Amino acid sequence: MRKAGRGRIVNIGSMGGKLTLPGYGAYHATKYAVEALSDELRFELKGFGIDVVLIEPGMIRTAFGEVAASKVEAVKTDSPYAFYNREVVRLSQEAYVKGPFAMLSGGPDAVAKVIARALRAQRPRARYTVTPSATVLLTLRRWLSDAMWDSFLRMNFPAPGNKSA
Repeated sequence: MRKAGRGRIVNIGSMGGKLTLPGYGAYHATKYAVEALSDELRFELKGFGIDVVLIEPGMIRTAFGEVAASKVEAVKTDSPYAFYNREVVRLSQEAYVKGPFAMLSGGPDAVAKVIARALRAQRPRARYTVTPSATVLLTLRRWLSDAMWDSFLRMNFPAPGNKSA
């Protein structure tokens, strides 16, 4: 691409690169890394005529909930995180299948369409969000202070150490 003096790199991140939801710290850490790498590459490569675009999907209807559930099953039931993990999985599965956030999700085809748009764009944007859930949650995160975001999360997710069943 440098030799040709032009090109385009499209990275697939997530809304999870800008906000963190309970129970998915490792997932979010990888998405924050994709976010940082994309920002740095965009700066480094622009002078060579290479565009770097980041696609930030929100909730996509896939088997993500089932995969998350299978990982949590490995956690010991006497762990201080047992109830928390079960609830996070339950809430995640509901979010991807039913409930208010499921209506804000999209299918994998929505991501493919945005990738195609980013590739065809004369002047691509640095970031493209996909699905209404990404738009809603990223906007909410931008508007709320850290303390307010934490309160929002506490209203919607259990906290570790909660022994309720």
